[in-house]
Amino acid sequence: QGGVGGAQMKVTARNLRIREDTAKYLRNLDPDSAYYDPKSRSMRDNPNPEMAGADLTYAGDNFVRTSGDVGGLAETQLFAWEAGKHGLQEVHPQANPSQAELLKKLHATASDRMKKDNRAAIFDRYAPDEKDRGPKETEDERRARLGTSVVEKLYTRDGRAAQGPATAGRTASSKYEEDAFSNGHSTVWGSFFHVGAMRWGYADDHSLLRNSYCTGENGRRANDEANELKHGTGHSGSVALAQARQMLKPVAGRAALAGGRQKASDMYGEAAADQDLDGDRLAAALRKEKAAAAAETLGTAGKKTKYNSMDATVDVTLEEMEAYRLTRGRGEDPMANHN
Repeated sequence: QGGVGGAQMKVTARNLRIREDTAKYLRNLDPDSAYYDPKSRSMRDNPNPEMAGADLTYAGDNFVRTSGDVGGLAETQLFAWEAGKHGLQEVHPQANPSQAELLKKLHATASDRMKKDNRAAIFDRYAPDEKDRGPKETEDERRARLGTSVVEKLYTRDGRAAQGPATAGRTASSKYEEDAFSNGHSTVWGSFFHVGAMRWGYADDHSLLRNSYCTGENGRRANDEANELKHGTGHSGSVALAQARQMLKPVAGRAALAGGRQKASDMYGEAAADQDLDGDRLAAALRKEKAAAAAETLGTAGKKTKYNSMDATVDVTLEEMEAYRLTRGRGEDPMANHN
C-alpha cells in the first residue's frame, strides 16, 4: 500500500509525551545522576535515589517494568518457551493466557509433588525410623555433629597458640619438629657448630652440609681435616695458616720436581735437552706422521676425530711429540723449502 499512512510511511509513537509532562532529563540536573538515552528517550535508573519511595513521582523505567505482575508474566513466557523446547503442546501466553497460567500451575504442582516423593524415598532408604525424620536440627547441633568447634583461640605473631583457657597449664612446645634424625645421622641438625666457618652441622660426623648422609668416624676425621684447611679452627690467623698449607702442597704428577715447580718443556710442549727417546718408537712415529701428511695432501685422509670422541688418542708419548716437531711445517724458516 502506498500513499500517506501506508507501509512506506515509518512513523513511531513510542515514548511520546505531552507538553505538560516533565522531561526525564529534567528530574535531576546532576550530570552524575541516572543516564538518559536521547535516542530511545529512556532513563532506566532512578534519577533521585536519595528520596523516599512515597515521595517519588518517577523512579525510572525499570521500576515500572519490574512492578506488579511483570515478574509473573515473564515466568509464564519462560514456561511457554521451555514447554515448546521439550516438545509439549503449543502454549501461547498472549493468544491464550488462561491456558498458559493453568498449565504453569499444573507443572508447579507436579514438580513439588515429585520433590516430596524423592525426599520421602531417600528417608525410607537411609532413615526408615520415624524418629530420624524429626524436626530440623539447629545450627549448634549441626556443628556439634560435624565436629566444628566454636571456641575462640588466640595466636601470637609468630603463629603459636597463645596461653588462654584452652591452653592453660599445658607445657609449651616448639613449633619445629624435634628429634628428627635423617639420612642415618644419630644427632639432629644444629647439634654441632664450627667456629672457623661460623656454620651449624651434625655432631656425629661434623658435616656442615645439611641433609648429607652420615659418614661415621672416618667421615668425622676427614671433615675435621677439610674444615680446618678451608676455614681454620676459629683462632686468629688459623685461616691464613690453613690456606698457606694448602698452597704449599707439591704438584702431583711425573713433572713435579723437588721444589714443587713443573718443567717448562712439559708445560709448553718444548723439547727437553735431557729427554730419553726410543729409536724404534721414534722411527715408527715419523713414518706415521709422514703417512698422515701425505694422505692429507692427496685428499684421501679419513674423517677427523671429533672433540671428546671415544676413539681419540689421549696419551701422547715423547716419541710421537718429537716426530710431530720434526715433521711440522715452519713457515718462518727461510730455508724450509730448500733441500
